[in-house]
Amino acid sequence: MNSREIELEIEKNIKKLIELGEFEKANNIFENYEKIAQKTEKTYSIKSVLNIINGNLISAKNILSEALELYPYSEELLLNNAYVNDLLDNKKDAMENYCKAKLFNSESNAKITDFILEYNKQNNERLKVFQGTIEIANQVNTNTKALKSLGIEASNLNYYPSYLSYNYDECLDISSFDSIDKANVATKNKAADIISKNIDVFHFHFGSTLTLDKSDLKLLKELNKKMIMQYWGSEVRMYSKAIKLNPYVKVKNTNEDYMVKDIIKTSKYINSCIVDYELAEYVKDYYENVYYNRVAIDLEKYSVSNMNTNNKKPLIVHAPTSIEIKGSNYIIKALENLKLKYDFDFQLINGMPHEEAKKIYEKADLIIDQILIGSYGVFAVESMAMGKPVVCYISDFMKEKYPKDLPIISANPDNIENKIEYCLRNIDLLNEIGCAGRKYVEKYHSMDIVAKNNLSIYNKI
Repeated sequence: MNSREIELEIEKNIKKLIELGEFEKANNIFENYEKIAQKTEKTYSIKSVLNIINGNLISAKNILSEALELYPYSEELLLNNAYVNDLLDNKKDAMENYCKAKLFNSESNAKITDFILEYNKQNNERLKVFQGTIEIANQVNTNTKALKSLGIEASNLNYYPSYLSYNYDECLDISSFDSIDKANVATKNKAADIISKNIDVFHFHFGSTLTLDKSDLKLLKELNKKMIMQYWGSEVRMYSKAIKLNPYVKVKNTNEDYMVKDIIKTSKYINSCIVDYELAEYVKDYYENVYYNRVAIDLEKYSVSNMNTNNKKPLIVHAPTSIEIKGSNYIIKALENLKLKYDFDFQLINGMPHEEAKKIYEKADLIIDQILIGSYGVFAVESMAMGKPVVCYISDFMKEKYPKDLPIISANPDNIENKIEYCLRNIDLLNEIGCAGRKYVEKYHSMDIVAKNNLSIYNKI
């Protein structure tokens, strides 16, 4: 038996004495053993446990702090640290250590009430809602702001900042890491921090969660946290199903097996999702509860003062985030043909920060959204909020689902040129359509209406 094997045997005996309640013997043996033993994960753990038993909580905490510098993902050390911090009434630190123990040790069988003794008694005076971790067209930020206005303690986190420069409460830029392993560690540490804030509801977006491998979902379910996933489009839009609803559809992701596996992985722990009526067709077979809500907009940020632009020539604006998916080539071709007959200006917006782009939208006489997807998105809602007439393809399937007073001018690749020409010939009618658009958004898309609907959903899950 070599020296390390002897040390392991001694450690085993000390642990056995602790389990039997023979603390004095365990202390005596460890005091002598510590003089000759190497500092290992196990010796740190034993020393911290003996200090806890002896009531030396600060010493135990200091020992564990030193140990975790060397072994930051040790389940045993993290759980010991959770327990010590709980005894010291450092509730957030206790929970953060427990979460790390679970997130970095996927096979852990630890139970929260063994380490945080009064976990089930921790209640918030106000509902606390977290949203993240992908910002989709300012929806995470807008929903957070609306919830705050209703007295909810709401916060958000964005892992994927973009050129659009939307606001957020916190950001951890995944693209800043030089390896997926480093990003994985960073997101798990961030997840532990967020979960330890005693959030009541976790409202996830675009298929993303707090960790890259979705290991947080198992932990959140164990902690009995409310969770809901809101899907927005390309992350679940499957061509094999979409083509049955819309003959013009294009999809970003053609790997349907991956999409299905990701939905299954998510719905194993989250039993409720939020979608629109098209997206429901892709996920309804996997979720126990499917809820519906709309795009949210902060109307105060969208003025109708520029409805009458007084442009010498009509200005048409198109701002695709994806030229192929939005049908931009059809739109540009139609505009090129119409340029031969009509005098107008056209501006294509791409890769521009959102606030800068908004200034151009305000000058537009006509805005063209997309002509392939079959439903209107955030850009169309923003445009209508500014009192701008909008051209966008609304499929027959979605036309039946939307409110009857939707004022969007529907156009597809087959008739886009004719629809734009109609607008150019009837410029005087566009102002009326723009006014109807603003009223429509006020009625259905105000962030307060959407937030109240979300609160109703949270109460049901």
